[in-house]
Amino acid sequence: MRRQTVIGTDRFSLTTWVPSDIGDLHALHADPQVMRYIGGAPESREQSEQRLGRYLAQQATQGWTKWRVTNPRGVMIGRAGFGLNRGHRELGYTLCREVWGRGIGTELARELVAWHRENPDAGRYRALVAFTEIDHSASRRVLQKAGFVFVDERDHEGTLVAFYECG
Repeated sequence: MRRQTVIGTDRFSLTTWVPSDIGDLHALHADPQVMRYIGGAPESREQSEQRLGRYLAQQATQGWTKWRVTNPRGVMIGRAGFGLNRGHRELGYTLCREVWGRGIGTELARELVAWHRENPDAGRYRALVAFTEIDHSASRRVLQKAGFVFVDERDHEGTLVAFYECG
């Protein structure tokens, strides 16, 4: 399996996954501070292996997933891309603490919005949605800067979230 670049900028690249990425993915999802707003608890290695399996399957079958994010030196700094939410593409991203507060989340979200518009998947996923926990103000600002509009508050797996759409 050969890694491919999906999106590249001066500050980061989004690339496809390969099976040997498990160590980097697990390190990201084992960090309690990173997981605070995306599930609450650090992942076990087995949970990260299952997550990587889903990402590999999605990129093979539908051509998109939450891809690997690397810095210009090729070091993994997060994951970002798309999932599904009630028949719509859902933008999501998770970054390691070392890059928080540097504008990378906003730049990632903007690049992903552009990718979504350029790759409409035969028109099935016109609306792009996203959500974040109500009190995650940094993530809410990222979504707004990327062109998302607040829709309402909703329950997501027992957590109240701010739900956004980007047309």
